[in-house]
Amino acid sequence: MRKALFLACLALLTVSVFAIKVGFIATNFAAESQARVANAFERLAKLKGWEPVMLNSRGSYETQANQLENLVQMGVDAIVLAMGHPLEIKPALDKAFAAKIPVITIDSGYVEGVVADITCDNFVMGAKISTYLVDSLGGQGNIVVIKFEKHHGTRKRGKVLDQVLSEYPGIKVLAEYTVPASARFMEDARSAMETYVQRFGKQINGVWCAFDQLAYSASDVLQEYGLKNVIVVGVDGNEETFRRIKNGTMTATVAQPFEEMAAIAIELIEKIVVQKMSPSEAAPRKIIYVDAPLVDARNVDQFLKGQK
Repeated sequence: MRKALFLACLALLTVSVFAIKVGFIATNFAAESQARVANAFERLAKLKGWEPVMLNSRGSYETQANQLENLVQMGVDAIVLAMGHPLEIKPALDKAFAAKIPVITIDSGYVEGVVADITCDNFVMGAKISTYLVDSLGGQGNIVVIKFEKHHGTRKRGKVLDQVLSEYPGIKVLAEYTVPASARFMEDARSAMETYVQRFGKQINGVWCAFDQLAYSASDVLQEYGLKNVIVVGVDGNEETFRRIKNGTMTATVAQPFEEMAAIAIELIEKIVVQKMSPSEAAPRKIIYVDAPLVDARNVDQFLKGQK
């Protein structure tokens, strides 16, 4: 009888664990950083035996709000919003809060009601890459700036750059371009860079990019026009970035551990949904920072996976 009761309880526990359904929304899977978070989260959730519902907003606030509302109607056990826009979709978020569904954000900026926002400090990353650029130029030279204002993190990095440049009068910004939020962001950055290369040519000494994929577009154009000694920097630290730093077509990045962010989100869901901890107990701090190191030719081999 005891054995039968034990097996019945075990079966119920197994069903409860395997029945966990978690919603994951990213603003745009076309951004490699978001794809990395999504892939890591999906893999880790499945290893737990959970059912992840993976959704791509494709850069649309309206789509993101609708997806969030759909997850609430599905009755998911938890929701993760990656590189999202919580302020723009606050009414949809409020529906999740009202339904008592824990919402965890990744690199989205903290808003009242979410369990926590898991992120790197974008002000710190902006300072790291901006001071690296001006120091590499010796405080003198001409740069092109490619910003992205639609995401809080990249916007903060750009603001830090402006502050750093205010202390370096010897650095001149030849041109500044703000990339629109669309699936064609790399094509847009490439088109802008082609215009600047044609206009300024060898006057360009450096290019500052809000994130690495913009730097890919910029560096490709520079290589095609024979401008091989331009310093190109970005933020994210993707495998492609490390390859480019190794072969000299990019100079430096700040490497965000997106997979670690996904793992922390999984841990929070485990604590709240499985272990039944309160959100405040599971996440005493509402912003959870992870470290992001600067990577250049000096240390890139530590980050390349099996590549020399």
